[in-house]
Amino acid sequence: MELDPHALHQIVQRIDQQMRCPQCGKRVIVDLAAVKVMGENFLLLELKCRTCNAYIVLHASLAGAEHIVQKGASASGYNVSSQLHFSEQELSLLQQALKDSGGSFEQLFQKYGKK
Repeated sequence: MELDPHALHQIVQRIDQQMRCPQCGKRVIVDLAAVKVMGENFLLLELKCRTCNAYIVLHASLAGAEHIVQKGASASGYNVSSQLHFSEQELSLLQQALKDSGGSFEQLFQKYGKK
């Protein structure tokens, strides 16, 4: 199963909502950095309980997560931001504008932004 960044984020959020430490029962925080291995239909996460310092290796099956993965996302308009592309001209224009602004986005927006 192919996961786009949005779908992966949703899956990690669901795991975060339900994850409890098996030793002390307290809530364990799960974020994208905890994902160590991604397979065709599973995730392997490395977690640490901040209360009792227990290390947890979680094997999360993606069976049943097909509804999260949006098929034909570009056709339906979902997750368009992960599919944006700049033309070479736009990219070179942005690079030149950043050079002119000394690498500062703040100066860039002051110079070229709408007033």
